[in-house]
Amino acid sequence: MDFAYGGKVALHDIHLAVEKRRVTALIGPSGCGKSTLLRCINRMNDRVAGARIVKGAVLVKGKNIHDPDVDLTQLRRQVGMVFQKSNPFPKSIFENVAYGLRVHGEDDMEVLNEAVERALKQAALWDELKDRLQAHALGLSGGQQQRLCIARAIATQPDVLLMDEPCSALDPIATLKIEELIHQLARDYTVIIVTHNMQQAVRVSDFTAFLHLGRLVEFSPTEQMFEQPKEKLTESYLRGTF
Repeated sequence: MDFAYGGKVALHDIHLAVEKRRVTALIGPSGCGKSTLLRCINRMNDRVAGARIVKGAVLVKGKNIHDPDVDLTQLRRQVGMVFQKSNPFPKSIFENVAYGLRVHGEDDMEVLNEAVERALKQAALWDELKDRLQAHALGLSGGQQQRLCIARAIATQPDVLLMDEPCSALDPIATLKIEELIHQLARDYTVIIVTHNMQQAVRVSDFTAFLHLGRLVEFSPTEQMFEQPKEKLTESYLRGTF
């Protein structure tokens, strides 16, 4: 795939097959195209004027996500996203998690209650919040807010969960909780995470893709890449001699 913003090509000849129910990390220096690539997978780049795929395709479960019959709302139900900065809605904890289901027309309270409980349990928040579901989400700590956003993303039971530097605004303890959560989520979801923290990539991912100047330099199992990188550029980046 080649991807451009207007006349500027931001991603060149990206070829990547992401393993189901594994964690894939995207690493590389600032401006290398990590977040652009992530946002291609659920068409978040559609919001940017002039952003387009120049050649190639993005396939989710074998389906080209740019086909004319693709419903964008359904795609984003299938491919959830968690952003760098936690962004809970100014609503109750319950309504934050139920939001995606309500957007898709679900108003059966029994269904919503079950989905909210399941998502909060998967996000390791249920025990902390089960007696406060009607409390305002903005009253939670930063780490809790980020886990709430993860619960909101998985409430619709997507196939893929995209995470754009989900720990960059968190302290080490909150970061550890999110990293533990990512391991658990990979049992049920295909997770793709952008991280600028190479140690985090080692801790949480099964596969790592290294990007530089919009090109995919190397893609391999994480352990293999960090212990025996194939490319000199990868080695110099990982060793800090970049």
